[in-house]
Amino acid sequence: MKTDKQATQPLLTEFPATSAEEWRDAAEKLLKGKPFDKVMTRQTPEGIRLEPIFRKEVLDGLSAAETFPGFDGYLRGTSATGYQKEPWEIAQELPYGTPIEFNTAARADLMRGQNALNVLLDIATLKGLDPDSAQSGEVGACGLSLACLKDIEVAFDEIMPEAVSFHFRTGCSGLSVGSLFFAWLKQQAVDLKKVKGSLGMDPIAVKAAAGQVPAKMSELLSEQAIMANYCAQEAPGIRAVGVSSLPYHQAGASAVEELGICLATGVTYLNEMIERGLSVDTAAQQIRFSFCIGPNFFMEIAKLRAARVLWAQIVKAFGGNAESQKIVMHARTGLYNKTQKDPYVNMLRTTTEALSGAIGGVDSMCVGNFDEVSRLPDAFSRRISRNTQIILQEECELTSVVDPAGGSWAVEWLTNEVSEKSWELFKAIEAEGGMTEALKNGYIHKTINATAKQNEALLGARRTSLVGTNVYPNLEEKELETRIPDYVVVRDQRAREIAAARMELDEAADATVMEALGKIVDSSGEDLLPILIQAVEAGATIGEISKTIRATVHPDDAITPLPTTRLASKYEALRAASARFAEKTGRAPAIFLTNLGPLRRHKARADFTKGFFQSGGFEVMSPTGFESPQDAVAALAESKAGITVVCGTDDDYAEKFADYAQAIKAALPEMQVILAGYPGEKEAAYKEAGMDDYIFIKSDNYELNRRYLTGLGVL
Repeated sequence: MKTDKQATQPLLTEFPATSAEEWRDAAEKLLKGKPFDKVMTRQTPEGIRLEPIFRKEVLDGLSAAETFPGFDGYLRGTSATGYQKEPWEIAQELPYGTPIEFNTAARADLMRGQNALNVLLDIATLKGLDPDSAQSGEVGACGLSLACLKDIEVAFDEIMPEAVSFHFRTGCSGLSVGSLFFAWLKQQAVDLKKVKGSLGMDPIAVKAAAGQVPAKMSELLSEQAIMANYCAQEAPGIRAVGVSSLPYHQAGASAVEELGICLATGVTYLNEMIERGLSVDTAAQQIRFSFCIGPNFFMEIAKLRAARVLWAQIVKAFGGNAESQKIVMHARTGLYNKTQKDPYVNMLRTTTEALSGAIGGVDSMCVGNFDEVSRLPDAFSRRISRNTQIILQEECELTSVVDPAGGSWAVEWLTNEVSEKSWELFKAIEAEGGMTEALKNGYIHKTINATAKQNEALLGARRTSLVGTNVYPNLEEKELETRIPDYVVVRDQRAREIAAARMELDEAADATVMEALGKIVDSSGEDLLPILIQAVEAGATIGEISKTIRATVHPDDAITPLPTTRLASKYEALRAASARFAEKTGRAPAIFLTNLGPLRRHKARADFTKGFFQSGGFEVMSPTGFESPQDAVAALAESKAGITVVCGTDDDYAEKFADYAQAIKAALPEMQVILAGYPGEKEAAYKEAGMDDYIFIKSDNYELNRRYLTGLGVL
């Protein structure tokens, strides 16, 4: 009979523990000579080699086991209670161009679970242009058009400022948009200390994405410091400064590169604000980070956890206190891996990405709409995205667990790896002279470009999968209904609205506007924002404010912008070309499978070939297996295809391929004959018999599709 002590011993103590060496020996025996490191481990784009199994010994060299949420460098979160006291904000983007459209969507979604407004701005507003001074395609494009106080009154009509967080992405237009926002808050007679949100002024991200900013970077950083100082004094719940990883993510950056670049950007902003008179604690508490979340579930969790640790170390090194060392993080599901083909799969992608964000411990999150890379969202797509977060909070009960990833041997090890590699990149950027110099001299572009090329190579070889794009394409899918605004109409409408707003001003208001704008020239900086707010209240527009602020300022030197792309775009171009070809000729580019023998002998390679070429938009005809070359040639001639792929087993090839290939070439000399499978030592013999090419698991899927579409005149 067991004693009480024996009865309480864990069950597994009755079994002998297996050492790492014993496990590896057993695994290598099962591999039967295949190299363990090649088969069982995987190299990530971050340069981290993932092991197949992790053991608790990996924690011996890490501090993770001795840390607690809310303490110890904030690895496990900046709050001891996690989300139990306050869940992350559901901050969905509403990318509508006119104030009335924005307000309609905002009021609907705020009644259905969203609790933070994530305000994207259109190109004209970000440039500091009024609608009637901007070009068609700039007004209402990519976000909300704001030009005057009336616009923001309409956009935020019936929205209570104390009940909702407001997050803007202002880029270089922080002062003008901020003055508009604060003028509206003043009009609402709200206590500014009760308002929460951010203004997201991030000129470095603008320069990285666009290649140029509208003023010298030093001038923009001065504007940023003015805004930060005002927020710190008057509205401490609003953070003026943003650090966004979006331009780098969309260019193909890895998780390590995103984090390292954001840290370097944050340090630049810290230095510049401190140099302009802000204390380190004030400056640090004015910064809000915004990270994109990619598809590598555990890597993204590790990135967010590492961000907390590294930023705390940086602020501590500046002399910041414990509170200012706490990072504030927004997360947005990424765009780099989203697809226009099979778009409903994007719902699944964003779900796993949102889960990474929640487990990683973000403060707010936006789940991208499944159709965002194709069109403007409707109520359905917004509802699906919003409810993804609500389900994670309400049904999955993630808010009840503090740091659910904490203590996981694999996650803690990966967090440490991401931390070390991100820190190395951060130091390398600093060695280049900081973030602005690293952009100017091309270091950032070179670093990200190498990763992006690797990503594209992996996609082309189908070692990275995009369902519905390079694997499991659905050529019968129904395209999404187009829902893109007529930006000429939008621009004309907004131009009439701003003209009408100007006409409403009487002579006294005009004089007040001119007086307020005139004061800007003589402003010392500290009183600039109150003057701008006064001008907005009197009727000044964003265009007038921007021209006055930057009357004598010239644009900064231009750089090569980072590319904005998606992995799927090159495949989508192939599919689009095939669709145009089909519309023009009445038929998609065709490939005929010369299947050898019964189904069981050719099915595996026939299925592989169908998927391989359907990703390029080919119509792939797969008939029953042939028993003679003559039957195959007759069917092939009837198909009118210009390419045939012979599918069978290696034994069938050795016995029959030469006969079939020679018969095909004799009857149809222009026919391209491809072998499904790797010919190995028989390659020369098969080529002599008539083989033009072959495909197998290591073939470059994209390049071969592109080549054969070009040969058929599709491209």
